[in-house]
Amino acid sequence: MLRPQLFLATLIAAGGLTSSAQTNQAESKAPKFPSHPDFKPTPEVPAMPKALMKLPRTNITRAKFPAIDFHLHGRALRSAEDYQKMIKLMNETGLGVICNMDGGFGKVFDQNMKTGEPFRDRIIHFARLNWEGVNEPGWSERTAAELERCFRAGAQGLKIAKELGLEVKNRDGTYIQADDPRLDPVWEMCARYNKPVMIHLSDSIGRFLPIGPENERYEAGLWRSSPEGNYYHTGHPTHEVIEKARENMHAKHPKTRFVNAHMAMLYYDMDKVAALLDKFPNADVELSATVQDLGRAPRMIREFFLKYQDRILFGSDGNPSRGIEEFWVPHWRFLETFDEHFDHPAQLRSATGAPLHGRWRIYGIGLPDDVLRKVYYANALRYLPAVRPSIEKQLAAQH
Repeated sequence: MLRPQLFLATLIAAGGLTSSAQTNQAESKAPKFPSHPDFKPTPEVPAMPKALMKLPRTNITRAKFPAIDFHLHGRALRSAEDYQKMIKLMNETGLGVICNMDGGFGKVFDQNMKTGEPFRDRIIHFARLNWEGVNEPGWSERTAAELERCFRAGAQGLKIAKELGLEVKNRDGTYIQADDPRLDPVWEMCARYNKPVMIHLSDSIGRFLPIGPENERYEAGLWRSSPEGNYYHTGHPTHEVIEKARENMHAKHPKTRFVNAHMAMLYYDMDKVAALLDKFPNADVELSATVQDLGRAPRMIREFFLKYQDRILFGSDGNPSRGIEEFWVPHWRFLETFDEHFDHPAQLRSATGAPLHGRWRIYGIGLPDDVLRKVYYANALRYLPAVRPSIEKQLAAQH
């Protein structure tokens, strides 16, 4: 008769019990990406080929007028030296003022204001909500009170990221949307202090579609090694749900000015952008991270800019590390010239250098000076009176 220990070892070897090796084997068969169990990595796409055709190019190195970047991420602005480097880049490329969307909340906000104080004529900060405790009693009141304190301490607006609608959840696991009553005191506080809400809701349309060759974002190089950032069949809300909540938010708070980031993430259907602006007088849009798409249809987009010239703000969604020639000049070329078939300011690049949001080139829309002034700075100054003297000083220096 086998001893108990020998019997146990025999069972394990024969597969009668689950060994650690079998457990590891079972784990290896589990999907690596639970949200996309059928995802299979594919090779990275190569960099874009250089165009062989010789095309006319306008000599442009900086913005024609001092541009207010209504959407820049300044997480790297931590010291006076960081600010000085940023202002040097601004001077070189023609940025008049930047709005740092990463101003933070609470102690983080206070530290950013303290460090940035000597540079407040060029770099201003927006507060950014802390969602911690959103399901706890009193969160709305505490958050609105802290936002008021930030406004009094110098915050020039409020930034809302796409985590609202796509990440922040209720206790039951459902996603909190922009029309949630808990946010009403926040929107009303912005109206009370006449501060803009720079709001990014939803995401690129391709992120809501299946991963595969028919999705142009996949073709451009996204989701080759990981499906992260794709929401198709993951349990996330559809873009229609998020867009409907945005409309409800605009309707409920007519005195609050909402600047909708990235053309309200509707750049793929400009009729929808027009409908949003026509329906809600308290809605504006900014153009960051959409140039790569808008520049594909220059005649249509130029007509849109001319019609809605009072409702469009310049933004880049950039950061201080972006190169002038690669990132900033294509923005100016798109807005100021009729140049054709040039590289867009890629927001993201793969390890191979492929532009992940569009494997194509774009065309300029050649805005007239009066419209260009509105997009670059005049429309933003409606919400940022504190930097008007700085912009006027820079304009005077051009003459």
